[in-house]
Amino acid sequence: MEEEKLQLSIRRLLIRIGIRIDLDGFDYLVSAIEFAIKDAELAKKLCDGLYGRVAEKYNTKAYCVERSIRSAIEKAYVHKGLQEVNKIFNTQIIDENKRPSSGRFIRILATAYNMKLVDNPGA
Repeated sequence: MEEEKLQLSIRRLLIRIGIRIDLDGFDYLVSAIEFAIKDAELAKKLCDGLYGRVAEKYNTKAYCVERSIRSAIEKAYVHKGLQEVNKIFNTQIIDENKRPSSGRFIRILATAYNMKLVDNPGA
């Protein structure tokens, strides 16, 4: 039950930030952020760790997960949705002139949960 609440909270946050729910990258991001919240070391090993774990969950390849996550973040960045992240931290975490890497984006949001800057029902 706690896992479902955490996933719902992450989904709400991604929607708030501007990640489109109709993209595969949306679901992959939910899982990636959830895994990173639970295991920060996993987020440091993207291709061999985090993306592989998400790919395993969705029965796909790690490179498909990486590409879909990158695309979802890019689309939100182009529409200026990522500035919401700066509001969460109350400082400029994401530069409006430079799209964050997928790994950095995932680590930022996992950190926000672990620092209790957003609602984390599992904490």
